[in-house]
Amino acid sequence: MDEQIPRHLPVEPDVRWGTHLVFMFEARQYLSDEQIELACSFPRDRRLIIDFDGHWGGVATADDSSVGTHSIENWRRLYSALSDLVLQPKLTGPLPDGAEFFPCFGMPQLVRHPRELGPERDYELQYIGSNWGRWKPFIEVVEAARQARLRRIRVCGRWWDGETCPGFEDITSGEPERLSGVEVQPPVPFGHVVTEMGRAVITPVLVSPLVADTGLFTARMLETLASGSLPVLPPEAEFMSSVYEGDVEALTLGSDPAATLGRLAGDFERHAEIVGQIQDRARARYNYPRLLRELLRFFR
Repeated sequence: MDEQIPRHLPVEPDVRWGTHLVFMFEARQYLSDEQIELACSFPRDRRLIIDFDGHWGGVATADDSSVGTHSIENWRRLYSALSDLVLQPKLTGPLPDGAEFFPCFGMPQLVRHPRELGPERDYELQYIGSNWGRWKPFIEVVEAARQARLRRIRVCGRWWDGETCPGFEDITSGEPERLSGVEVQPPVPFGHVVTEMGRAVITPVLVSPLVADTGLFTARMLETLASGSLPVLPPEAEFMSSVYEGDVEALTLGSDPAATLGRLAGDFERHAEIVGQIQDRARARYNYPRLLRELLRFFR
């Protein structure tokens, strides 16, 4: 918890009045022994787990440092103590025993049609997010953008400037000299990501090695779509074409990324219409009232 989040999200200090509990885990096992004891006072069939990072069933292995330091067995013991049901946003391949699919993420409330923002933006290409295993796909997009003669390029986030995260040097390192001509800025504050994305004509949807290997759905996939920027999918992210559907092939970098980026920038109106249609489908499938109804059905 940082000082920004409570300004945007209500934080309830006392959950004893509740009737159901949903636990959401990423890399950290954040519950204290006292909190686990309190959680277990709720009926077991009214507790479930959302497993964003694929800890259950070894979907994500402990060999990936981005998952955290706890072993698969450690995660299994914790999950088994808390609930009989684990929900995973896994788009590809079979789910592990004891898990069911749930997309977890919905379209942001703010959705802008690309035509609303028009082709004249502050940046031609931009990525918002930290370098968490994303150096290689980002530099490949940058080099393709240069070949396509896209000049106004920006990246916002941590560890793009040569600094690394202590203990995670393997997934936060890079070669900042290769970003010559790219504007490098600090992270965008919580609550402003979608709006800032909309300042660029094109936004690549970059995924970490963990997400690429496991096919896990992430919030960024829908945030990018909602921003009004034209999302493009590098090869590592093409597994999420089932989320966008429709003419998503027009938004994949393919075998000639420079040509793809040039086509998107040069024929903005056609691609803006494609993205607008994808937005409409995504709002129908991933709106939060629908997701909440689906979530409640998992409770026995």
